[in-house]
Amino acid sequence: MVERGRGNLPAEFTSMIGHAAEVAEGLRALARTRLLAVTGPGGVGKSRVAVRVARHARRRFPGGTWYAELSAVTGEPALTARVAAAIGRPQARTAEGIAAALRERRALVVLDTCEHLTGPVARLAEVLLRRAPHVKIVVTGRQPPDLAGQRVLYVRPLQEADAVTLFAERAAAVDPDFSLSGGGTRAAVAEICRSLDGLPLAIELAAACLRSLTAPELRDRLRDRCPLPAAGTTSTLPRQRDLRATVEWSHALCGTEQRALWAALSVVDGGFARDTAEAIGVEAGLPRVRVAAVLGDLVAGSVVLREQAGYRLLRPYRQVGLELLEARARRRLTARYGAATAAPVPAPGGGPEAGDVVLSPRELQVARLITEGLTNLEIAGRLVISKRTVDAHVRNILAKGHLASRTHVAAWVASSD
Repeated sequence: MVERGRGNLPAEFTSMIGHAAEVAEGLRALARTRLLAVTGPGGVGKSRVAVRVARHARRRFPGGTWYAELSAVTGEPALTARVAAAIGRPQARTAEGIAAALRERRALVVLDTCEHLTGPVARLAEVLLRRAPHVKIVVTGRQPPDLAGQRVLYVRPLQEADAVTLFAERAAAVDPDFSLSGGGTRAAVAEICRSLDGLPLAIELAAACLRSLTAPELRDRLRDRCPLPAAGTTSTLPRQRDLRATVEWSHALCGTEQRALWAALSVVDGGFARDTAEAIGVEAGLPRVRVAAVLGDLVAGSVVLREQAGYRLLRPYRQVGLELLEARARRRLTARYGAATAAPVPAPGGGPEAGDVVLSPRELQVARLITEGLTNLEIAGRLVISKRTVDAHVRNILAKGHLASRTHVAAWVASSD
C-alpha cells in the first residue's frame, strides 16, 4: 500500500517508537544537504527513519517524494529500471533519463537498502544531483555511498525505556492480555531487550513469540542463546522477518578479512579497545598493518559499533560470529580475550587465587561443553540429562566462580586446560 498523492511513500502499518531524535536530526540535515545517508546496523530501523523523514518533509517537495526499495536489485540496469518505475517514468531506463524526468521538479528520492549497490547508487546519485538541480536524495544502508557533500545520519539501537515500550506494544498486538505489571514481567522484558541490544527488528520478532511463550520463558530461551523464530512482522522481505537473515545479509557483504575479524572479535563479551582488537586480529591471522583498516571497514559497515569507550559487537552479531569461528580458535581466543573487559577469572581447579573453587565432575562436564559453544538444551542432549538439570549446573558454576556470563565460564575453563 502507498500513500495517495504526489509520491509513493509506503504506508506505515505500526507506530514507530523511539528514534524521534534521529528523525528530527534528519529533517535538519535534509534542509542543509542534497544527499542524506541514513546508516546503522541491520534491524535498527533505518528504513523507518528515512520514510518518516521523507513524510515529514514532503511539503518541501511539490515535485513528489518517491521511494524505491532496492534489497532484491542486482546490477546497475536493474537499479535504474527500479528507480524509473518508482518515479512513474518507466521509459527512463538510464540515470540520465531519470535526471531528465526530474530536471524541473523539486523532488525527494528515497533509495532504500543500498549497501550491496554502493557503486551503482553513487553513480546514479551523482548524475541526479548534477543534472536535476532541485532534487534531493535520501539513501539507506549499512554503509553509505562514498560521495562528497553527503551528510550521514547514524541510527543507533533503542534506549532501554523505548525498547521496553516497543516490546509491550507489539506483544499486546499478539496477546491482548499482555501486561508489563504482572509476575516479574517488566524485569523479564527489560532483560530480553538488553539481550537483543535494543534492535527494533529483534524486539518485534521477540514480542511475536508471546503467542506461545511467556516473557520469562522467552528470556530463558535467549539466555541459552536459542535463536528467535522467523515470525511476527508484516514485511514482505525475508531479511526483515528473520533476525539471523538480517545478520547474515551483513556477513555476506563482508570480504574475507572482515569476516575473519568479525568472528574473532565475537569472543569478547562487551566492549573492547582498539589495541585489543589489534591483538585479536593478529592472533586470528591478519597482518598487524591490516587490522586497523579492517576494523574500520566493520565500523563503516555497521557491524562493529564505535562508542566513547571503544568498540562493541551487538549480541546478535556476536552469536553469528561465534558460530562461524572454528572451535579450537574459539577456545584459544576466548581463554585470552573472552573476559577482556572483566576482572580476571580463577581456574576451576581451586587454589588460593581461585578461592578454593572446585567444580563437581558433572559441573566440569557442563562447563567444558559451554566452551564448545553449546546451549543448555544442546548440553542436555549431549549428556542425556534434562535441560532443567543443566540450568541448575550452570547457575552453580556461575555462583562458584563468581562469574557474570557463559563467556567467562569458557575463559575460566579454557585457561586451566
